[in-house]
Amino acid sequence: MIDNYYLIFIFLFALALNYFFKKKKLLCSFTGDIHQRHTSKENVPLTGGIILYFFVLKVFMNEFQDLQFFLFLILLIGIFSDLKLVKSANKRLVYQIIISFFCVFINKITILNTGIDYLDIILTNNIFNYIFVTFCILIILNGTNFSDGLNTLVIGYYLIVLFFIYKLNLFNFLNIDLSKIILFGLLLLFIFFINLFNKMYLGDSGSYFLGFLFSIILIRIYDNYQGISSFYIVLLLWYPAFENLFSLIRRIYKKSNISYADKLHLHQLVFRYLKNNKIFSEKTINPITALIILLFNLPSFIISSLIFSHTISLISLLLINLTIYLLAYYFLSKNFKLKK
Repeated sequence: MIDNYYLIFIFLFALALNYFFKKKKLLCSFTGDIHQRHTSKENVPLTGGIILYFFVLKVFMNEFQDLQFFLFLILLIGIFSDLKLVKSANKRLVYQIIISFFCVFINKITILNTGIDYLDIILTNNIFNYIFVTFCILIILNGTNFSDGLNTLVIGYYLIVLFFIYKLNLFNFLNIDLSKIILFGLLLLFIFFINLFNKMYLGDSGSYFLGFLFSIILIRIYDNYQGISSFYIVLLLWYPAFENLFSLIRRIYKKSNISYADKLHLHQLVFRYLKNNKIFSEKTINPITALIILLFNLPSFIISSLIFSHTISLISLLLINLTIYLLAYYFLSKNFKLKK
């Protein structure tokens, strides 16, 4: 019962924190950065990560006790980024690498079997395993941050991921009370709606936090239940991961500076397509673009959850997703002259 009361407290705390930050013009969203120019210029408090942290700190105190310190550090990097106290993306990456590696090393978080023989041989070495897991976490963490920028996109994405993990009872393999997962889902839903109405954003702190938390949760689920294919986990997180990897490849190919944010991610191109063609009103383009991306991912979530142990089928589904992504990106980038 205390968790239910705490959820109500978190709701009220979120509203009060938002009111305070907005009134004092602290930790607010719009800074004029180039990647923000396709979204609203309204100043909205970036308090989503703080709310999520305090919820996880209390409700999952026992389940994530070994992660609490590292979750706080990841949150702190995001807050410093939102406040522009750490502007350098390279510095943030170095901090993320250090925190993620020590979290993996101290808690002995490993991936025992990927289903790829040559990789599995390499992963028998603990140090290589820790490095590989750290790399996976960093890809998801930063890919999640790249995906942020549209109302409800990141929070909606992880809300859907949480739903399918819950429906498959996969949290049982982490000995987490399902009632706590329901409370977590309600909190994400609450943030989703106030995000939708531009009352609170996740910010870097929130996107870092969710990417870090969910990547470790899914790694631990897979290591505790070999009945699912590793590619099911990949499919649940493929979109933020590919956003990151594709962005890096694209920038290296074009010899662009990979440490600076741009506005050439897929969701940004979709936004510009809708805006240029005046398909929707200015106020609704942002959340509708997020909805399009979420609906694009939903079928693969549904299908993969029905065939979560069939590796070949899951690989085929992943390749279909990648093909659609690349074709959509090619079409949009060729039909619109977009500046970096």
